[in-house]
Amino acid sequence: MITLPKLLRLARARLTGGRLTGEWHPDDLARMFHLVREVPGGFAEVGVHRGRAFRHVVAESLRRGARAHAFDSFEGMAEPTEHDHGEYVRGQFDVGGVQGFRARMQAWGCDGETFDTWPGFIPHCFEGFPGDERFRFAILDVDHYEPTVIAMRWIWERTSVGGILAFDDFHPARPDRLATRAINEFLRDRSDFEVVFCDNHQLAVRRTG
Repeated sequence: MITLPKLLRLARARLTGGRLTGEWHPDDLARMFHLVREVPGGFAEVGVHRGRAFRHVVAESLRRGARAHAFDSFEGMAEPTEHDHGEYVRGQFDVGGVQGFRARMQAWGCDGETFDTWPGFIPHCFEGFPGDERFRFAILDVDHYEPTVIAMRWIWERTSVGGILAFDDFHPARPDRLATRAINEFLRDRSDFEVVFCDNHQLAVRRTG
């Protein structure tokens, strides 16, 4: 059954060139991929859910001879904290563990040998990742405030100059809630980035020198 929120999202998509709220459109991803084509490093997404965006990340990584990394609990959300106002309860967005996610990626046509999975809640999903590896492109989509704070710092330290960090869940009209608050705090006093995309509740910044 199609719910009212789903119908509203589909209606908005028809008015915005097929862009569903909160989902990366392939054309927007393609433009950002083009910007990082000469930047060294791999590709990543933190908070992959069902892999709708990650399948495009995997495809681009193969084209560039790089590696794609999926960081997620694969068991849904962690427990919300006081900063999250009870939104997104523990276990929401569970995809059935790593095997469930890999099965979905296989359905998207992505061979399991073409990407790596790093399971666990933030920050445990980052444990064991090689310290000298860098990213040219990464998506961060974890909704909650504290994991966004931790993940942003971790990714930014590993983002090559010229690389792009793309945020989902960026709501300028709600600057003090959830991931938006964390993103605003992180970028507020920085001067080593430029905005390359801001639309559809999404923001992407490119690391400068």
